[in-house]
Amino acid sequence: MSYALWPEYSVIIGIFITMFSVMAFKARSIQAYWVALTTIVASGLITVVDWGSPGFPASLYAHGLSVDAFSLVVNGLVLLAAGGALLIGWNDRRYGPDFPVLVLLAMLGMMVLGMANNFIVLFIGIELLSLPLYILAASHGPGPSGEAGLKYLLLGAFSSGILLFGLALLYGSSGTMVFTQLDPSHMIFPLAAGGLALTVVGLTFKLGIVPFHMWIPDVYEGSPTPVTSYMAFGTKVGAAAILMRFLFFGFSLDTGWWGPALGYLAVLTMVVGNLLALAQKDLKRLLAYSGIANAGYLLVGIAAHNMFGARALLFYLLPYGLAVLAAFAVIYMVAGERESLTVNDLSGLYRRSPWLAGFLAVAMLSMAGIPLTGGFVGKFYLIQAALFANQPGLAIGLVVGAMVGLAAYVRPLQRAFSAPSGEVDTQPIRWPLAGAIVLVVAVVGTIGLGVYPAPVVHIVNHSAAFYWLR
Repeated sequence: MSYALWPEYSVIIGIFITMFSVMAFKARSIQAYWVALTTIVASGLITVVDWGSPGFPASLYAHGLSVDAFSLVVNGLVLLAAGGALLIGWNDRRYGPDFPVLVLLAMLGMMVLGMANNFIVLFIGIELLSLPLYILAASHGPGPSGEAGLKYLLLGAFSSGILLFGLALLYGSSGTMVFTQLDPSHMIFPLAAGGLALTVVGLTFKLGIVPFHMWIPDVYEGSPTPVTSYMAFGTKVGAAAILMRFLFFGFSLDTGWWGPALGYLAVLTMVVGNLLALAQKDLKRLLAYSGIANAGYLLVGIAAHNMFGARALLFYLLPYGLAVLAAFAVIYMVAGERESLTVNDLSGLYRRSPWLAGFLAVAMLSMAGIPLTGGFVGKFYLIQAALFANQPGLAIGLVVGAMVGLAAYVRPLQRAFSAPSGEVDTQPIRWPLAGAIVLVVAVVGTIGLGVYPAPVVHIVNHSAAFYWLR
């Protein structure tokens, strides 16, 4: 018996039950959060069962959906991102009753992107991912949150229009909407080239690739912290997954159309993102530019266009996501009622809360790629993929970007660990239980991936090999 789409079906059922619980209690209720969390756990368990079911892998709905090892790994990453965001905002009454419903809706869109093999499914997944995030970004009403939501809506709608126009051109030049049935040698070249360029622009906007990145710092800064963590992790999973699936399935034999361009964009994104992070005083903006640089790292795995690149991308998403969850959990706890936190606000953090300072250090050092963290192993695999693809420029760009980024990550840690005693805030920091769970799991996972990555490497190897041989 195949469990093919049961993870997604369970999420849809959970969304309806969560909505009914919200309507029943008429206000922010803990029941809705529990239903949403139960939905995430249930979908995760079904995903694990799905991996070994008799009907796996499966191609469904006229090849519009491909349930394979790649899509199941994406499911796991997306569920982790949604669960982390939900737990970070668990005890905060500033978030309305719609918060868990919107988190689940965006999560469903990300899961759809992980298995899309059709233009229509791709666009549905993008919109299902984006629309709830527009609302979540503006969920704190007028002010920075409303401004962030409006900017995200306008620029997101513009990018969706570009994406849709690109898909229309590709359909007009090929006569098919299925990725695996695209044959560039039989396409009308001007239409196909323009369609591919516009489609890649629309997808790289969602990923945050330079020069389509300028929405990220403002939206991250203005959005509520749990929402920002969700966008920083989950959106990258969905966007990177669909970009890889689209290019590898549809244009794998014609990398000359897109490989060099993505390589240049990857190097530009890594260097520019880390350089701009150096000048940031607000921690959310610093992590936003860090996210841009990390999008460049992910693009290395796609530009390499080999099995090592697919493996490196899938692996790197996990330590990056764990580090993001840990960093935003610390920001949420230290900031308290505020939504923003500057580097100077971390002064004396090691005296107020040595554990929080230590956890923040692990997250930042993992993003910087320091040994014994998952970020180091992920960057190692990305460099390996670039070298096996005979693209040393990508590897050099990654190393240079990581070296520049190290200075950006060390600066907040310097304030947290070396502030003069006169500047120390003595107010105790409250540790919400749900947020503490996210923080501990994320930090333990980050260190575990740096010390013993073998189990995760085995999973992503299987996923990348199957994906590549398709």
